[in-house]
Amino acid sequence: MEKKDIFPIAIGSYGLGASRSESWEDNKTELVIDEKEMQSIIYSYEKGQNYIDTSYIYAGGQTMKFISEFIKRVDRNKLFIAVKIENFIEKVEDIEEQLDKYLEILGIDYADSILLHTPKASKIPLKDSYNELKRLVSIGKSRYISASNLNIEQLKVIVEELNIDLFSFEGLYNLECKQNEDVGILDYCQKHNILFLNYQPFRRNRTANHNYPLLVELANKYNKTQNQILLNYYIYEKKLIPITKANKIEHIDLNLEALNFKMEKIDYDRLNEFRCKEFDALQVDWQDNGGISIYKFANQVE
Repeated sequence: MEKKDIFPIAIGSYGLGASRSESWEDNKTELVIDEKEMQSIIYSYEKGQNYIDTSYIYAGGQTMKFISEFIKRVDRNKLFIAVKIENFIEKVEDIEEQLDKYLEILGIDYADSILLHTPKASKIPLKDSYNELKRLVSIGKSRYISASNLNIEQLKVIVEELNIDLFSFEGLYNLECKQNEDVGILDYCQKHNILFLNYQPFRRNRTANHNYPLLVELANKYNKTQNQILLNYYIYEKKLIPITKANKIEHIDLNLEALNFKMEKIDYDRLNEFRCKEFDALQVDWQDNGGISIYKFANQVE
C-alpha cells in the first residue's frame, strides 16, 4: 500500500476495547469483544477506511487485543497498520523487542509503519532510535517509518540528516490548535510528500460544543454538521488525513458524508484565518521539558 492508497479519513483506535487490565503486559486478562463496536470498525473498513494505528498504552493494552481480533475478520493486506513505540526504550535493542511484541499480539508478520509516539519514548538519542527503525525496515519487520510529535528541528534531522523518507507524520491539528502549522511542520510535510495525519480533529467534540459563530454559520450554509465542516476543511483545504474514532455506524456515515461536498474558497479562507485566543495565549514546550507538550496541548482548554 502506497501513500496514494490511504483513505482520506483514518480509523482512530484510541480507547477501542473495554479496558480490563492495568498494563499492556497483562496478557492474562481476556478481552470481551463489544460486537457492536467491532461491527462498526469493520463497517469503516468496508467503506474504504484503511489506516489504523495502535499503541500499548491505549485502554490498558486492550485496544491491541481488539485490533488483533479485527485483523482476523478482514483482509490484512488491505489495511495499513502503524505501531507506536512507547516510553519503555532504555537501549536500542528495546525497540525491536517492543515491535516484536506488537507483531505477536496483533498476529501479523510485519507492521506497515513504525514510529516513536514521542521523542521522549526513547532514552537513547533520536538519531540512534531512527537508525534502528531503518534497520527494522531493512529486515522486513516494518514496511515504512513514520514520526509523531516532533518539533521542526527534529523532523529535519530525520529527513535531511538520516535521509529517511517518512511515510507519515501524526500530529495535532484542529481549528483551534494550529501550532504545528505556525512553526512550519505542515508545510514541511507537504513539501517532502509526508502524509500529515491530524489527531484530535474535533478536540473530542469540544470544538463543536463551543458553537463558534463561523462554524455555526457554515454548518447552516451547507446543511452539514459542524464536525462535517471541520473534516471537509482538513481534507480538502489543508490536505490532511484526520484520525477519527467512530464506534457507531451512524457516526461513521456522518464522517464519510464530509467527503461529498466542497465549500467556497472564501469559506476555506475564513477557516484558515480563524484563531482561538485561549490556545494562542498558551505556549507549546517543543522540547518536551516539562511545559505543555504538543501531545497534551489540545486538552488545556475546555
